[in-house]
Amino acid sequence: MELKNRVLEFIYEIEKKYSGKNILIIGHEYPIWMMFAGANGADAQKAIEIRRGKNNFLKTGEIKNLKFVPLPHNQNFELDLHRPYIDRVEFSCSCGGQMKRIPDVFDCWYESGSMPYAQAHYPFENRLPFPAEFIAEGIDQTRGWFYTLLVLSTALFNKPAYKNVIVNGIILAETGQKMSKRLKNYPDPMELVEKYGADALRLYLLSSPAVAAENLNFSEKGVDEIYKKVVLRLWNVYKFYEMYADKPKTANYKPKTKNVLDQWILARLEQLKIQVSNLMDKYELDKAVRPLADFVDDLSTWYIRRSRERFKVNGSDAQRASSITCYVLSEFSKIIAPFLPFIAEAIYKSLQNTSSVHLENWPNLNKKLIDKNLLDSMAEIRKIASLALEARQKAEIKVRQPLSELRIKNYELRGKKELLEILADEINVKQIVFDRKIKNEVELDTKITPELKAEGQLRELTRIIQGLRKETGYTPKDKIYLWLEGQKEIEFAVNKYLNDFKEKVGAESVEFRRTEKSDAELETKIDDQKIWIGIKKIK
Repeated sequence: MELKNRVLEFIYEIEKKYSGKNILIIGHEYPIWMMFAGANGADAQKAIEIRRGKNNFLKTGEIKNLKFVPLPHNQNFELDLHRPYIDRVEFSCSCGGQMKRIPDVFDCWYESGSMPYAQAHYPFENRLPFPAEFIAEGIDQTRGWFYTLLVLSTALFNKPAYKNVIVNGIILAETGQKMSKRLKNYPDPMELVEKYGADALRLYLLSSPAVAAENLNFSEKGVDEIYKKVVLRLWNVYKFYEMYADKPKTANYKPKTKNVLDQWILARLEQLKIQVSNLMDKYELDKAVRPLADFVDDLSTWYIRRSRERFKVNGSDAQRASSITCYVLSEFSKIIAPFLPFIAEAIYKSLQNTSSVHLENWPNLNKKLIDKNLLDSMAEIRKIASLALEARQKAEIKVRQPLSELRIKNYELRGKKELLEILADEINVKQIVFDRKIKNEVELDTKITPELKAEGQLRELTRIIQGLRKETGYTPKDKIYLWLEGQKEIEFAVNKYLNDFKEKVGAESVEFRRTEKSDAELETKIDDQKIWIGIKKIK
């Protein structure tokens, strides 16, 4: 460092004395090395980098050209553009004089507060609308930037600098302490992004009190919950669609359907669009993102789950379910694009859309598509289903075991055949009866007849075979040979519903014997009855 400083003092001295001249300097290797480093404003580390990998910086008798321009520098001749070093820089003016920096400095908030109109040269060029539609900053800036914006704009133009303001609170550690590098009382942000993705972290913050100027005690558990309940669940919906769908294009698609589940999810989509749009118009970001999780739950745990069998059977209804799902995912991607930009883009592009979702317009709103009566009725169906499933759990009867009857009090659902069919299928009962005399809202007939038991065994067998197919790596479209060996009761159940059973497990044939031809086999129990299962893919 001392060598570099002595050499650079010499260089600046002769530059001042012999400006505009060609100077020949003859010297040893190290002073010449330091001369080149200092001329670039290099610190000690950068000076070392200049020489790295070279045995000799300068060979004996070698000539190097040093293009030297005086730089603002500190006492060690390191480039420094701050005061007072920058004040020494002067430029020649076309007028013949010298241009110098005015040394007086305004409060930096003056230029920051002038930003909304200064960037557009308002009112001289007026290239951008003024006042700004909205600004966003931390609550700690209320006495800095917000204040200066208002003071200057009011003094200059007699109007505010902005129409709306979003103020964020302070992010604290989970304990409520200030985040501290010394205490290490917060998770590394990049590790969170690696673990959960940027979308989950973004949505967690957007849905928190922080966007409403309140403090937030940051919790990784909250990010994990958003990841599992929203991001991962939504991606699983897309992957299910990708597995079964024919991937129809979404361009100019207008959903038309008579299926009540399709009509319901389309109504929910329109309801969501309007909810989010209205709250975004009010700049209430935390409230705007909250309906997203509810919609993902509806889409995943109700629409897709209740439509699974429709996807698996070829035909017009499967194509309709595929088209509706494609349309919903496409429109939903546009809604979540400001909040979950990465998964929105991934899904949108995967649906055979050529442009980026972030270049699309906000979805059109159509209140006429919101069937309030259907939404209310479906909400009641889901409520009854929840109560009936709770009753099953108390009676310790699995959902795969069919029951004969469910009694309900709600007479408003009478005549709504499709909704009642969904309810009956969800809780696995043969019929639904309306009865005002029952004590509770719902009552289950828990008596299991031999016929019902056989159906339950068949459902359990179907589940086991589908699991074995998945473990073996078969796709849903792969057809199989199936071999079974077990009690006569199981054989009776399979033969009674043979065609339906073969369709559900994707079997071309079913034989009741052991074989050594299978690709995979399994021994298990159904209702304490041993059964052997063997499967082989048909090539």
